[in-house]
Amino acid sequence: MTQKLLTLMGLLSICLYSYAQQIIKPGVKTATTFAIVVDNTSYEKTKNALEAYKQSIEADGLGTYLLVDEWKSPEQIRKLLIQLHSDRKSPLEGCVFVGDIPIPMLRDAQHLTSAFKMDQKHDWKESSVPSDRYYDDFGLKFDFLKQDADIPLYFYYSLRADSKQYLSPDIYSARIKPLELEGVDKYQLLNKYLEKLVAEKRENANNVVDYLSMGRGHGYNSEDPTAWSGEQLAIREQLPQLFRPGSTVKFFDFDVNFPIKNTYLNEVQSKELDIMLFHHHGAPDTQYLNGYEEVNTIDPSIENIKRFLRSKIPAFAETKGKEAAIAEYMKRYNVPREWCEEAFDPEKIKEDSLYNLSLDIHTTDIHPLKPQARFIMFDACFNGSFYEKDNIAGAYVFSDGKTVVAQGGTVNTIQDKWPDEFLGLLGAGMRIGQFNRLVCYLENHLIGDPTFHFANNSGIDVDINRALVLEEGNLNYWKKQLDSPLPDMRALALRELCKGGYDQLPELLEKSYFTSDYFVVRLEAMRLLALNYPEKAIKVLQAALNDGYELVRRFACEYVEKNGHPDLIPAVIKAYLERQHESRLNFKLISGLGAFDTNALLQELDKQAANKYFYDSSYVDRFRKQIKQSEKRMQADLKEMFDTTVKPNRVRLDIVVYRNHPNTAGIDPLLKFASDETRDKKLRLAAIETLGWFNENYRRNDIVSGLKQIKTDDKELKNEIEKTIQRLIDGRGVHN
Repeated sequence: MTQKLLTLMGLLSICLYSYAQQIIKPGVKTATTFAIVVDNTSYEKTKNALEAYKQSIEADGLGTYLLVDEWKSPEQIRKLLIQLHSDRKSPLEGCVFVGDIPIPMLRDAQHLTSAFKMDQKHDWKESSVPSDRYYDDFGLKFDFLKQDADIPLYFYYSLRADSKQYLSPDIYSARIKPLELEGVDKYQLLNKYLEKLVAEKRENANNVVDYLSMGRGHGYNSEDPTAWSGEQLAIREQLPQLFRPGSTVKFFDFDVNFPIKNTYLNEVQSKELDIMLFHHHGAPDTQYLNGYEEVNTIDPSIENIKRFLRSKIPAFAETKGKEAAIAEYMKRYNVPREWCEEAFDPEKIKEDSLYNLSLDIHTTDIHPLKPQARFIMFDACFNGSFYEKDNIAGAYVFSDGKTVVAQGGTVNTIQDKWPDEFLGLLGAGMRIGQFNRLVCYLENHLIGDPTFHFANNSGIDVDINRALVLEEGNLNYWKKQLDSPLPDMRALALRELCKGGYDQLPELLEKSYFTSDYFVVRLEAMRLLALNYPEKAIKVLQAALNDGYELVRRFACEYVEKNGHPDLIPAVIKAYLERQHESRLNFKLISGLGAFDTNALLQELDKQAANKYFYDSSYVDRFRKQIKQSEKRMQADLKEMFDTTVKPNRVRLDIVVYRNHPNTAGIDPLLKFASDETRDKKLRLAAIETLGWFNENYRRNDIVSGLKQIKTDDKELKNEIEKTIQRLIDGRGVHN
């Protein structure tokens, strides 16, 4: 009887599960497929719109699954995606998560982000990275940790030591998660977006990239005009059609009008706008555009000082008291008392609040808009925080208008990246999903439809979407693309040859760098060489520090610091002496001085300076001083690291500083610390993990050897050693 009951219960369970999950297969046979993953409630509330969305994708030649369930965990979804991708007859090329789909919160994977390095002792909601790389990069392996008690959609995972330690997504993905605004039905918002999307794909299927605008905010890339102009030159190379009669391309800087907010909100609503690129700092609900206005007369300058005082004094007063705060700032800045007292004037507080609102774009500014840009890129921190009820990317996508997809980061993101890598391929009809797959970090996400693409007006007759899926690993195919008339296609060919394991790649990359007239090809070649073959990158890096494209120079400076080979010292000194006027490059050069021996730097500086003519050599003296100061700081940190009387938190900071600056000088001390059984285990773990950030260093094999000599029975230490060794062996893979 018991057995029969169990059997009956099992059958009932299967029936209920079958009822809950629906797998609606593609209605057309195509070479590749796509999947819409949606929760039951969202499906029931927007069924007709979802069916229309599915049909619109299939009308574009991409068979589409509709996967409906009350999804209980990310594992359930990932397993299904892997299964569909493994279909040789018609492999899955991408997916979109519609509605309330579980959100993987990834831990122990900060090296896969561009900039996120928070101490994981903090609240897990803040110190984890919301990332759909869990779903789209099948080579990553994770251990499940827990489901969040407060937000059930959050599922925490730890990246395993035996996982690959770089990103190379197998499929692309995106989120269509409607905003949750007070007084607004989120399902109506979702339905409205899907209807907008379907209409855009039906009515403008032949729309080409012929109108692009770019806007920059204050503080971006040190506000370097050389970096700004360099990007414009590269866009001319990647999308030449934008610069022909009948097309439109615009470049806005934050200081052309004050405040620039109004100009940007007007521009993003320009009819026929195809792509909007935003470069600025950000928060989940804010695009930071302006600081105080730069002024040249006395009264406005005084007002700026007053605003500064009013912004600082109240916070100081909360801990020290009103009178103490006023007295402190009067003394610190030698200003009148009445200027400081204004910080507590209700009218001034209200006035400042309105002024501050005028400086930046907030989600509340976007909701009533009708953005026309079909695709918007947010090169900023947190603007792609789809897990928030309201967020910048979502605000544009779920507004009226024609914006159907946006790219943004779920956490903070680094400024010094290549945001426009492969942008030219959008003009060749590449799906936005494939674009994100090629350039993603752990935090990069698409909000909206990843299958969206523009019509091909690039001048090349190539089905780029088919090639990216069905020609993957076909070395002969990609070698032919090295002669493509489209520079981004040549750069992509280098990437695909690297991914496919082409055995003559280092030689090809070096040749491509030294023979190509295209900025983007040289940058791709240098990056692939520096990231994957640091021991063979010296010659190219030496030349790249003086490349004609600013971003090549800037990336070369970063790779030179991380490589650390002594033969790079002459090129570093030459770059400073000849290009110290480039503020962003200069910043990178100064911050990377610790990578090299101080005496060798000083000797080379004296040698090269002796052969130059100067009207004013003060900048050489400053550089000499900065070299010495860098050495002094580094020695102080190393001394403190090994001082057993120093508090553990301080020692940890001395260790993890090498994450941002993995200088060669830190290798041996970190190995020594990691080997010391008398030190706190958590600090040893930090030292071992930090050594994994040296994966671009010319001595990375020495680190592997040193780690293998550490003998321990402790499971945590053994796991971290294994993971770090894997990171060093993997390098950075073929991606960022």
